[in-house]
Amino acid sequence: MRGVAYWLLFHYYLLVASTCTAAFAFTATTKGVTRHGFLFPRTIIPVYDNSKDGDSSFLLDSKQMTTKRQRRTPSSHLASSTAAIAWLRPKNALQFFRNHKPLIKKTLLASLAVLLVMGFLEARRARQRQALDATSEWSRYAQNPSARGRAVMTIGLRLLPYWIRYQFASLRKKVERQKEISLQSGILFSDELLQLGPLYIKLGQILSCRDNLLPTAWITAMERLQDRVPAQSGAKALELAHAAAGSPERFDTLFSDFDDVPLAAASLGQVHRATLRETQAPVAIKLQRPNLRQIYDQDLAFLLKIAGMIDKIPSGGGNVGGVSQSWTDIVEDAREILYREIDYRDEADNALRFNTDFGLGINGTRAKTTAISLDGEPLPSASSWLRAPHVYRNISSEQLLVMEYVPSLKITKATDDSRCSMKQREFLAESLARTYLRCFCTNRFFSTDPHPGNLGVEFLERTTNSNPNKVRLVMYDFGQACELQTSQAAGILNVIEAIVDYDSDKCVDAFAQMGVLKDNADLVKVRAKVQDNFETGKITVKRNKLKKRGYVFTEKSNSTSTNNSTAATADGKVKDTEVMGFFTLPTEYAFVARALTQMNGVGKTLDPDFDFISSSAPYIVEIKGATNYLQDEWSKWVEGFQKKIGLKS
Repeated sequence: MRGVAYWLLFHYYLLVASTCTAAFAFTATTKGVTRHGFLFPRTIIPVYDNSKDGDSSFLLDSKQMTTKRQRRTPSSHLASSTAAIAWLRPKNALQFFRNHKPLIKKTLLASLAVLLVMGFLEARRARQRQALDATSEWSRYAQNPSARGRAVMTIGLRLLPYWIRYQFASLRKKVERQKEISLQSGILFSDELLQLGPLYIKLGQILSCRDNLLPTAWITAMERLQDRVPAQSGAKALELAHAAAGSPERFDTLFSDFDDVPLAAASLGQVHRATLRETQAPVAIKLQRPNLRQIYDQDLAFLLKIAGMIDKIPSGGGNVGGVSQSWTDIVEDAREILYREIDYRDEADNALRFNTDFGLGINGTRAKTTAISLDGEPLPSASSWLRAPHVYRNISSEQLLVMEYVPSLKITKATDDSRCSMKQREFLAESLARTYLRCFCTNRFFSTDPHPGNLGVEFLERTTNSNPNKVRLVMYDFGQACELQTSQAAGILNVIEAIVDYDSDKCVDAFAQMGVLKDNADLVKVRAKVQDNFETGKITVKRNKLKKRGYVFTEKSNSTSTNNSTAATADGKVKDTEVMGFFTLPTEYAFVARALTQMNGVGKTLDPDFDFISSSAPYIVEIKGATNYLQDEWSKWVEGFQKKIGLKS
């Protein structure tokens, strides 16, 4: 926001300068040029001469100017250039502003009034167009980038009063009022993003998952971006389908029974039901919105400039939310992912990989899985508790994605559905955690968007040995996916185990393995902060739940680490801000954090006691394999026994 403010100020002062020049020109032409300046072709420039007596006077009188205007000799052009340069000198410019201060003030106020009226009228016309078509401004902005630029500036101006009110509430220490204002401004911001178009909606979704970048109230407000994206129906939807397929003829060759009322709408496209002519199988087809690539080209270039301006600010460059990272890096990373997402062939490949990783076949059947545990054994198929639509890769294209039609109940509605008991909801929450444990630690590939709009509940007609609950988790939309390195996956698994066992030493070692610690990080202070978080309950797990599942804990003694950290600090406490400075955030972990944040919100909706660590820990045996897991558990038991009898501290 600070970079945007600087950009707005620059253009404001540019407007002031041009307004002053126009005001002077208007005055000179209406009042005569005898004592107002030198007449250039289409321009009037005031020129002052510092005479010996200190008084200032114009170099040329009206008669000389008439002569100059009638005879344009090379010397007259030279005099014109000299006069222009003289006017730009600070002393001459200052004299001009002093002499015309009332006029400049009136002109500025008039210009501001005109801008406000124009902005009001343009906003009113936009609302009228959006009443007829909620996406009307998206195409308009694609054809007229300057209109989107004005809309972005308007957002900053509309948020300014909220910022001022927030600062006053902060001075008066009214915490509840601050939260209220923050939520109101977040709702306004999310509504404005919806009007700006698909790129800004997607960026809002990305930023809303970086809780170190935005206030909590804004993150809550921008959850609206998941369900309130406008869609096109009727003839416009059919026109969009024909464009995505390449032609009406090709579309009619592939599909029949096209339903022009969308099943769902997202920032980049909308989903409709249809039937494959060849097999008569029901399918869901995802249609991309028009002009996306053109919009991305224009808007991302603009956002990169803004990010670069913010990074040049001493207090903002190189540090985002307390972690070492630049805004330019964030936009560049988002740019790469966003361009991949508007090619539906990439999404088709992501969906196919997800299905093969989990052994998911068409119609919810079991298929061979490609995932391997750490002991080299293939993981079991997840088809009994997880489903994702099969993708028809051969007829999908850049703007058209054809999937198996898989109806389901939106996952956040499960709490209100009489068919879904509390036990079933807990099972669904645990299935979600189990899915992402395998994604992070074995498959090293995951969808970054597990928000409620992409998750559903499928009710099964019969139970199985591996799933007696008659419900199955359904996952949609693999447009945004991220891949992890082997060391990153191993580090995440070790962090999970360290948190379950409250082992600060292992936790810090896992951080180093993940590559999130800087080279100059003070490991003693990092370890002390982790241990303090364990002891104060800032980091905790549901141990009672895990004990019921048979999980064995190792109570790790960290007395040596704690004593060293106490000696390293004056009061034995390490500040959060100091420790955050030791961390860096690779792009992959930003998307891990995003997935965890969204998953945690969904999980708590299903089960108020949900947390990812507690829900996923019982399935670590799947990741490690039976052999490795039993060896580790034996080592834990031996270490705990040695501590009890005093053989090990």
